[in-house]
Amino acid sequence: MKTFVKILLVLVVIGLGWAVFNSIQVPVNFDKTKTARERAVIKELIDIRAAQVAYKQENNVHAANFEELRNWLETGKVTTIFRVMELTEKQLEDGMTEAKANAIVRKAMATGDWKEAEEAGLSSIVGGKRVSFVRDTVPELAKTAVFRDRPDFDVQKLGIVPFSNGAVFAMDTASVMTSSGFVIKVFEASTTYDVYLGDLDKSELRNLTDKQVQIGKYPGLKVGSLTEINNYAGNWE
Repeated sequence: MKTFVKILLVLVVIGLGWAVFNSIQVPVNFDKTKTARERAVIKELIDIRAAQVAYKQENNVHAANFEELRNWLETGKVTTIFRVMELTEKQLEDGMTEAKANAIVRKAMATGDWKEAEEAGLSSIVGGKRVSFVRDTVPELAKTAVFRDRPDFDVQKLGIVPFSNGAVFAMDTASVMTSSGFVIKVFEASTTYDVYLGDLDKSELRNLTDKQVQIGKYPGLKVGSLTEINNYAGNWE
């Protein structure tokens, strides 16, 4: 009987120890996973912001949905300024402008007479090749212009929330009037905690969501706003 009681007490102690350990470890693991996943979600929101800002610059409105945004990235064009050489302070002080410089170089290219361009410091022979001041507009595929350093960027994945089994970010557009009466076009892309943390501990997820709601903050991650002009800021910034 005494042996049974001792075994029972040992089991109780082990159970209590495990319960204490678990109560500490669960929130630790939750926070660790949340931090890792939010890095990926934020990266996607930054990509959405970059695409929407570029879309607005070319079309004067934001894309209404991801299908429209993806189609534009794959088929649309962006006007890019091709630049070679910069005007020096001395040239600017002497009254040289980019328009004048461009005209001088174009004239030289048309006539083959480079004397004026060379005297103005707008053209020279470097390494056996002529290098001249250039300012030209070049139409470029939107995807290439927006994600220049990422040639393998997958446009079709834009808008998909990481760790969500294919869920799409919520996105909408609106117009906000400033105090001075100007109407500014805005957009917002967002996703809630339950979308990318839904497979984690339910109690921790509920506590996190309730805490954000209680303090008047969005329970998740978002970029931009439909109600204020915030220069496309993310709520993590």
